Amino acid sequence: MTGKDKQNQDLLSSLSPTSQSTAFWSFVCAIVGLLASVSGGVIYLTIEEISGTGLAILIFGLIAVLAALVLSPKEIGSFIVGRQGKYGANIAVMTVAFFTIIIVINFLMYRSPTRIDTTATRVFTLAPQTAKVLENLTGPVRANAFFTPSDTSREQVEDLLNEFERRSSQFRYRFIDPELNRSLAVQYEVARYPSIVFEDITNGTRQEILEFSEPNFVTGVLVASGVDQKQIAYLVGHKEPGATRDLVTGEIKDDGFDFAIEGLRRDNYRVDPINLSQFAAIPPNVAVLLIVSPKQELTQDESDILTTYMQNGGSIIALFDPGTPKSFVELMKPWGANIYDGSVADVVSNVAGEPLTPLIQRANAQFLSTVKLSITDQLEVVFFPDVTAIEPVLGPEDMPSHIKFARLAMSTPASWLESDTEKVEYQEESEPLGPFTLAGIFESNGTINEPDFTTPATNLIIFGDSDFARNRFFFSNDNADLFLNSVNWLTEDFDLISIRPKVFPVRELVVNTRQRDFIKWSSWFLPPLFMILLGAYVWWKRR
Repeated sequence: MTGKDKQNQDLLSSLSPTSQSTAFWSFVCAIVGLLASVSGGVIYLTIEEISGTGLAILIFGLIAVLAALVLSPKEIGSFIVGRQGKYGANIAVMTVAFFTIIIVINFLMYRSPTRIDTTATRVFTLAPQTAKVLENLTGPVRANAFFTPSDTSREQVEDLLNEFERRSSQFRYRFIDPELNRSLAVQYEVARYPSIVFEDITNGTRQEILEFSEPNFVTGVLVASGVDQKQIAYLVGHKEPGATRDLVTGEIKDDGFDFAIEGLRRDNYRVDPINLSQFAAIPPNVAVLLIVSPKQELTQDESDILTTYMQNGGSIIALFDPGTPKSFVELMKPWGANIYDGSVADVVSNVAGEPLTPLIQRANAQFLSTVKLSITDQLEVVFFPDVTAIEPVLGPEDMPSHIKFARLAMSTPASWLESDTEKVEYQEESEPLGPFTLAGIFESNGTINEPDFTTPATNLIIFGDSDFARNRFFFSNDNADLFLNSVNWLTEDFDLISIRPKVFPVRELVVNTRQRDFIKWSSWFLPPLFMILLGAYVWWKRR
């Protein structure tokens, strides 16, 4: 017999008693049973196609664990009362205590509205605008969500409603299966679903929402809670940009005003066009009139209508461009505003090295903000493609006290008023140097020469550019927030002034029911099971 054969024989003989020991086989059954139980449970919960196989493995694992208990009851009893048992009990107690603490912390975090959103797109972070609306609710509001169990959008909607509920003790929600609860669907006049009906519990006012997004939910809350929709009108009839969306294809034009209009409606405004040739006066319910890049002159009648509107304390947001028709320029002068004709070029702060597209940055102190003018407080960057200058008609020393002017955005000192956009080059003799006001506010109690304190002040917010609010650039940087915040300020909807959610691509992890259940239950059971297996391994090594 060779030395190697003798070593193998000695090894087999030494293993033989151990292999015949019931304790050994009990331990083997326990390990195999635990592993099979975990594996079978994972397969059953995650892989629907072979869930039957997973269930069989799970049952086999449980039988193996039971066999381990049957094979060595004395050893198990000795283990429990012995040193190893006490050691294992201590580990078990520490494990239970650890997970109890984790559960308590998770419960407290669940109850708290504070969240840390680690997603790349910040998709689960409510806008400050939304938080203000929810915190200012004075009565109970409930969202009645009519969804079938199979609706794929339910989970995402529930996550958003859950965040709303966390922000306000006055907000609640419930899900209703419209197929099982037809009476409730009829009661809330739900003709199609999925649908969400926001309801003021006190007065019973309701608002149905069919598009599920944070801004639409805010609108539902505002309408249901009795916040009146204010009327916004935008001027048409002078080749102004308006709604360009094709009703069939849904396509829009880059130079249209569709996104701005939709943004106003999400802020709970009624938005409609107004053609002054069809009205003898601007309706008194118009909170703000929008004048966006007119290309044709006003008629005398139209000019008179606008003048009367301003004399009665009307509010206007005007988005002009270089080459604004003379009648519109003359319309603004009595109220203290002068609109220049040339284009502002800025060689220090611009977009992609294009001087005719000035970039307005907070880092450059180009936003002028006060306590009163909260429009730009949260803005970081906006830009104005092909913008002209806006300045008071008189200097500060000559401006009458009943007209107040405040700058919102300015170019840098390295800017000038370019007269020839085909050849952008500073001409010292003919082109004035900046900085220039690119957006400003005029508050006027009467015209320059005729003070009038008997009516509310006329509020004008004038921009030297309209492109920043058009479809092509509306969602670029903070352009949308600058425009919408300006409207909110004029309508005194200060709670709506904020940084709104940006449009981001949503990256979703799509899971089926079994996978979702596995994620839920494994977070509870896998960590303690891991600790048990680790403890068993340590016991086996130290026995």
